[in-house]
Amino acid sequence: MQIEKIILYSKIGQKRIVDFKLGKVNIISGESKSGKTALIGIIDYCLASNSCDISEGKIKDTVFFFAIVLKFNDGERVFIARQNPNVKQVASISTVCLIRNIGVDTPEFEDIESNFNIESLKDFLSSKLGINENMHVPDSLTREPLKANFKHSRFYCYQPQYLIADPNQLFYNQNKEFVPQSIKDTLPYFLGAINEESLSIESEIAYLKKELNKLQREKRESEKIKSEGSSQAFSLIEEAKEIGLINSEAQVNTEVLAYELLVEISNWEYKPLAIKSENRISKQLIESRNDLRLELNKIEDNLKAVKDFAKTTLGYNNEVRQQEIRLSSINILNIPENSNNNICPLCDSKLKTPIPSIKQINNSLTQIREDLKSTKVESPRIQSYIATLKEQEEKIQTDLKRVEKSISSIYEENEKARTLRDLNIRRGKILGRISLFLESIKMEKESNESEVRMTNLKKIISTLESQIDTESEKERLLSIINKINLQMSKWVAKLDVEYDDSPIRFDLNKLTIYVDTDTKPIALPQIGSGANWVAYHLLILFALQKHFIQNQRPVPSFLILDQPTQVYYPPEKSDEIISSDDIAVDKMFNFMFDVVETLSPSMQVIVMDHAYLKNQRFEDSVIQEWRKGNKLVPEEWESIH
Repeated sequence: MQIEKIILYSKIGQKRIVDFKLGKVNIISGESKSGKTALIGIIDYCLASNSCDISEGKIKDTVFFFAIVLKFNDGERVFIARQNPNVKQVASISTVCLIRNIGVDTPEFEDIESNFNIESLKDFLSSKLGINENMHVPDSLTREPLKANFKHSRFYCYQPQYLIADPNQLFYNQNKEFVPQSIKDTLPYFLGAINEESLSIESEIAYLKKELNKLQREKRESEKIKSEGSSQAFSLIEEAKEIGLINSEAQVNTEVLAYELLVEISNWEYKPLAIKSENRISKQLIESRNDLRLELNKIEDNLKAVKDFAKTTLGYNNEVRQQEIRLSSINILNIPENSNNNICPLCDSKLKTPIPSIKQINNSLTQIREDLKSTKVESPRIQSYIATLKEQEEKIQTDLKRVEKSISSIYEENEKARTLRDLNIRRGKILGRISLFLESIKMEKESNESEVRMTNLKKIISTLESQIDTESEKERLLSIINKINLQMSKWVAKLDVEYDDSPIRFDLNKLTIYVDTDTKPIALPQIGSGANWVAYHLLILFALQKHFIQNQRPVPSFLILDQPTQVYYPPEKSDEIISSDDIAVDKMFNFMFDVVETLSPSMQVIVMDHAYLKNQRFEDSVIQEWRKGNKLVPEEWESIH
């Protein structure tokens, strides 16, 4: 599978087509912000990526459809278009337009209609590549088996700008969660180390192992029940007594009697105890109680106020009465009203302070007697009012007691209903536990059959595993990786690397490259210089692609490289290259040309770069030059977004 075209459709149907040569090195040379880096994102998005990794900006502001044309090994040309998610203000679009066996002309804007979803597209691409039914089953069964499909084949096709010079990762998306393990699980299949005829056997083994694990788990549970069976049986009987399933006086002394009694209980016809409909305390009762309490509080307040008033009046009355007695005593002396106020009526001595006249005293006495008459009149009225308040108080207290008794009765009925309901629940639970216990005992009696079944499963699994010959697969994988390592070691002199005379090896478990120097092995992250990192990335990717192609493995036959010269030249370096790194860059591109020509027409390489080399092979491979206003998205599109 190679890429024939990338097509962008504007929002009014205009097309921007980038044509690629099949089986060749295709170079797009251009300045910064011309759209080169977006090509990987566009291709990956059209090839069923779950996300749209095209950067925000003019491209996503102006394009309506992203599309590509693919050509497969059987000669079929396929058109795939996917809507720009920004059109609908979403993160990704889950449908695509797929047209098979298209002609020379690309579809028009109005002819594009979604007819596939992403999962269907992945299945289609997997089938077209020839990815057969497969399944990687982990030895430890600690994770789910993994089926290799088209999305796993893309790891070896893209090298974005941020990746190609990264010493800590070799493959596309290797830094994402679960991807490293996916590469380790699926690369042996893509390399051809797995005997595809044995894949169905591996799938059957995985199923049989699950059955075996289930039986072994049941056996452990049965053994646990057996060890605890006696004490659990007696415990269940005691619980049954507590909730009235059996007579509380029943005596059970042996395990046999206990099991028999449990069987009898399990056959007991369960009839839930009748529960009255739960009475709800009416709102009217609550409101009545609240009103009575408020009324009672008012009467108690009034009664207290009247009693306080009566108490105060009685004190005043007593005081006035005493005053009347004292004033009345003046009549004992029989003093004339016109007597001299300066002479003491008792001893006839002259007084310094004149005493009140008899007339004045008699007037005060008369006033006091009038006041006493008034208080004597009011007292019976106060007593009558107090009596009335007390009658009202007693009546309200009686009504309040009646209402509260009604509420209490409802509470008691509800509590009884809850008790019966709880008892029903407990009975149901204990009957369920007894049934489970007896079922477990039954399982224990059937353990011999399970033992036979487990023994047979182990024999079948062993027989099937011998047919797979895992050791041969491991040896085959080791042999393939050794050949890839040998190829990289032969090619290393063609590139600008520090250890150009040392063997190179790829470590599948660690997903990195080692250089075996005379003194020690050195991992890629420990090798300095971005030039080394780019070179070793190219070596492993081209070596893998050569193996895939020569062995007709189901992996796309294209490799896309973004800015491989970034470690040598700054972005502004374009038209003329005068640098000490000229030779290294020249060697890099000649290496690509040589490998692609050797594998022609089976391998396609697409390179996006700032550099433009002044040599014939490079210039012949340039398919687009994006400078001086020429970009991926035409400038006239920007005015319509």
